[in-house]
Amino acid sequence: MTKFFCFPGNPGIESLAEKAQCDDSIDSIALWAKENAIDLIVSGPETYLVAGLADEAAKFGIPVFGPTKKGAMLEGSKDFSKQFMKKYNVPTAGFNVFTDYDDAVTFIKSLKKYPTVIKADGLAAGKGVKIALNEKEALHTLQDYMIDNTLGKSGNKIVIEEFMTGEEMSVFYLTDGKKFVQLIAAKDYKRAYDNDQGDNTGGMGCYAPHNSLTQKLKEKIESDVMPGIIKGFQNENFDYRGVLYVGLMLTNEGPKVVEFNCRFGDPETQGIMPLIDNDLLEIFYQSATGNLQFNEVQWKNEYAVSVVIASAGYPAQYEKGKKISFQTSMKDYIHAGTAFMHGEIVTNGGRVLNAVATAKTKEEALQKAYKLATQVSFEGSFYRKDIGS
Repeated sequence: MTKFFCFPGNPGIESLAEKAQCDDSIDSIALWAKENAIDLIVSGPETYLVAGLADEAAKFGIPVFGPTKKGAMLEGSKDFSKQFMKKYNVPTAGFNVFTDYDDAVTFIKSLKKYPTVIKADGLAAGKGVKIALNEKEALHTLQDYMIDNTLGKSGNKIVIEEFMTGEEMSVFYLTDGKKFVQLIAAKDYKRAYDNDQGDNTGGMGCYAPHNSLTQKLKEKIESDVMPGIIKGFQNENFDYRGVLYVGLMLTNEGPKVVEFNCRFGDPETQGIMPLIDNDLLEIFYQSATGNLQFNEVQWKNEYAVSVVIASAGYPAQYEKGKKISFQTSMKDYIHAGTAFMHGEIVTNGGRVLNAVATAKTKEEALQKAYKLATQVSFEGSFYRKDIGS
């Protein structure tokens, strides 16, 4: 690699990469890549993929690590995703889809069993999911999403699902559209506060590899979950090159799919990337060009832990522009919602920083990550204390 560019960038990645001089549209990004002879685009955020970045870049012959717009709909629409799973017999929770508020209210009032899960159909940065514990909470969520439009157009259509119980697991597959190579699994912690309290977030931390992924479970996923997904990709003619995130719930009936992501999850990326022992750039390029040449990834014999440090109020309303004080180097952290302001690094999002550490044991990795988390602060900062449990 001779040059490395980033967009939109933040103080963390800009210490390693040059910022691309383009705007936020996929047209501008693809044109800038063409004009600067870029050999590979890797999309972290799902928004660009759902908007069609891979399709636009393909017009200029630039490979993208990430699916085309059609494949990215697996994340871009909960309705599309659930209908795909239903069509191809991928195990998942039972569901109903609504575009009419009154119809959704009638259905909620007919429910006899709680909790129930209400999801906004469109992208919502990990915040369009509500686990309603009773009818009052469910009706309030319908009001928020469909009437008050707290999530914009994403909440115009909703999916109401059966609540699944079990342990969550994030499983990833590298693919070139033909071959699927399973990566190690990670455990993500979605709720805002300790002991899985508070609202769902984009993720408050993770560890990898997931302790519950036994060989028996791995075979169960391969036999019960993946065949329908692979058949669906083939039948629907998805041009899918990149990574497929399969969020699972390990229920008493076996693993069931909670959701798909069309990119590496956040914060799972921070837990998985440090453990890969291959050349990452080569992996991404082979996938993006439709030519995966290996059947398995090489892994370091270690654990990785990521602890997310968030702004007060997240995942609801939060303030930006809080000065961040680092006791160590700012390069010791993976930056998410940070920015430069008046020569200082300040908060610029709900999830601000990731304290990431690796070690030979999970316990040691946890100790190192939490020590790092204590060495940075800003007004109102918080993080979960039970990652790894």
